[in-house]
Amino acid sequence: MSSPYEVVVLLAAGFFYILSAGGYAFFYTYARLREEDKFLYFSFIFMGVMLYCAYLMIGSPVFSSFWKGLLSFATLSYLLIPKGMWWVVVRIHRLEEEERKRSRIT
Repeated sequence: MSSPYEVVVLLAAGFFYILSAGGYAFFYTYARLREEDKFLYFSFIFMGVMLYCAYLMIGSPVFSSFWKGLLSFATLSYLLIPKGMWWVVVRIHRLEEEERKRSRIT
């Protein structure tokens, strides 16, 4: 049986994990939109908080090895998701702009 302290740490880490993951995605995207590095540094801070919270949850004795593995996979995946989504969105808009230019010419 886990102590109440371990459960509270797990709940707080889960809360801040979700919050910092959203902050990381928001500030990464905002930095790329505005092309300002200061917002990119904020995204790195939120990424660090997310990684620390993942470390706390993975190290918690409350989770079984399945959940620890799933959380590890989700964390590593989420580090790549904002970059991948930015690439997809930029590519789609670039293709739309090229199509718009072609339709104006003809």
